Amino acid sequence: MGQGAYGEVKLARSKKNPAKKVVLKYVTKKKILVDTWTRDRRLGTVPLEIHVLDYLRRDGLKHPNIVEMEGFFEDDVNYYIEMMPHGLPGMDLFDYIELKANMDESECKNIFRQVVDAIHHLHTKALVVHRDIKDENVILDGEGKIKLIDFGSAAYIKNGPFDVFVGTIDYAAPEVLQGKSYRGKEQDIWALGILLYTIVYKENPFYNVDEILDHPLRVPFLPFSEDCIDLIRRMLDRDVDNRLTITEVMEHPWMTDN
Repeated sequence: MGQGAYGEVKLARSKKNPAKKVVLKYVTKKKILVDTWTRDRRLGTVPLEIHVLDYLRRDGLKHPNIVEMEGFFEDDVNYYIEMMPHGLPGMDLFDYIELKANMDESECKNIFRQVVDAIHHLHTKALVVHRDIKDENVILDGEGKIKLIDFGSAAYIKNGPFDVFVGTIDYAAPEVLQGKSYRGKEQDIWALGILLYTIVYKENPFYNVDEILDHPLRVPFLPFSEDCIDLIRRMLDRDVDNRLTITEVMEHPWMTDN
């Protein structure tokens, strides 16, 4: 179903119950970064991704727009994370944007609101940062419902600030690329800004690292209301202290206007 830096994702079927399908994420042990292993009395020593996903399936911490781990197992080479399929087959937002040339404002808003809802839950309730928000990590089920996937770069906010860059360069905030220590939430907001721009304009706002660090935002045309581009600008504020929080994103006029 897909391939990433640390492994691959496959659709599998249960031998005992062939009607049951699961998504299996292979996480190659030798590729797991040294500082992302964590000890847990119940789980043993596991990658932080499994620890976070296990935490997010507790009562009160589940969220309809966040992928849910069913379980995990391991062999000498890999960890295998079991997840329920989201739509058969689900499609990631990257492919969906390529496929659907004429998304209207309400559809863009519906998709983006769900991603924001997931991040709001992570930042304010679970106290987790995702750190790899991008179109490829948003899965649509064919009925307009989304799930945020891939917690391979996630971390607990209490363990910050962070010094090591993880995630995807195109979605990285300027302060992270400059090698400054960062708290994580602001990086997620910047990535949301890139994501919304990509949904609206079908391209990335910045073409390389130099542009991310110091280039005015391209606004080729105004496809939707001015509130939409205002929200993008305020999420892509290079001044970390001025950048919106996730609660401010949710309360922005574009998000609250039907």
